[in-house]
Amino acid sequence: MARVASARCKKANAPSDSTCLLTEATPFLKYRPEDPDCRYVSGTALSVAECSDFEEGCQTVDAKDLDHQIAALQNAGKDCNREPTDLERAELLKLLGAK
Repeated sequence: MARVASARCKKANAPSDSTCLLTEATPFLKYRPEDPDCRYVSGTALSVAECSDFEEGCQTVDAKDLDHQIAALQNAGKDCNREPTDLERAELLKLLGAK
């Protein structure tokens, strides 16, 4: 997730901007880590991002997989969305050396 956020901010000419880094990483942090189904969807989201941003792992993931997984969670009445904690945000920024 940090790699994806960093690459996207670098493309936006804001490689160490904390706002950009948090904006790009938040979609991956929003899934509830305590729920295995949510963690699985988070992993798929990250794989889709790595495929689209770095052209890595594309043979094992399809963006439609993510859409189907999210739809399945919604149909099952699961809400995986949450706001990242302050600790998660701080750890991410520290990892990325944000300013």
